[in-house]
Amino acid sequence: LAGVDDAIFEVADDVPPDLRQHHFQPGARLRCTVRLSNASGIPHGGRKPDMRGAALRLHLPDGNVHELLLTNYPVSHARDAVQSVQFASIMSGARSLLLPRLLFTFGPAEMLRILRNLKSATGATRRLADESFWSRGALLWGDAGPVRLKLHPAVPPVSGMHAPPDLSSDFAQTLLQGDVLYQLSAQRYVDDVMTPIEDGCTGWDESTVPFVKIATLTLSTRDLRSPAAMATAQAVDATPVNPWNAPDAFRPLGNLNRIRRTVYDASAARWTATPPH
Repeated sequence: LAGVDDAIFEVADDVPPDLRQHHFQPGARLRCTVRLSNASGIPHGGRKPDMRGAALRLHLPDGNVHELLLTNYPVSHARDAVQSVQFASIMSGARSLLLPRLLFTFGPAEMLRILRNLKSATGATRRLADESFWSRGALLWGDAGPVRLKLHPAVPPVSGMHAPPDLSSDFAQTLLQGDVLYQLSAQRYVDDVMTPIEDGCTGWDESTVPFVKIATLTLSTRDLRSPAAMATAQAVDATPVNPWNAPDAFRPLGNLNRIRRTVYDASAARWTATPPH
């Protein structure tokens, strides 16, 4: 839907002391590559119900990168890695057998939970500048321990605004008129009951585990339809992003993230025709 390679990721001056880990120091400015996309592999410009994703590649001072993947729904439809693989296998089969196979595999209660989750995740369509994205699973945040992340508009969106039929064109028009700012925030881990790590379908309640601001992400004003910007977007879209492309102090956590490491690596290898790591 959109891709830039020169966004500015600026760490907040008042980021809490325990979250000032490694390159996340107050006032630090990092170049960031940003890709906003649909979940579907079939391009549609955001015209159809779908999930949206935000991929961030922070370019670190030492020449390495720290990549983050976020989705516009706070939790996964799958409870764990086993359930995720089972569901993917069922969805790749005959359409006429989907519901019977879901029922047989998961039982009525889990099947209904999964379907409700997917409906909620794909049902709402918002303008990209008004969209929020979550890491879903937890990741390590240096000595601060596990966190979950949220990327959301720095200024709350105006209520009542309807999403346009073409999210990509609307975002291009928005960025033509001014900067687009998002805020990256983090929830801290408390314990396995309030903030589970291995249960991917259970959120961390914001009323008891509030988000705190980490940084501001700024996409500066530009014409995304110019030849140079479109060439940049194509290059961004062609570069795989994996949340395991991160310093070890910020590695993803939980069984769902552990299978993502293998699946994303194999997918990228097939996509780019390069051997997997």
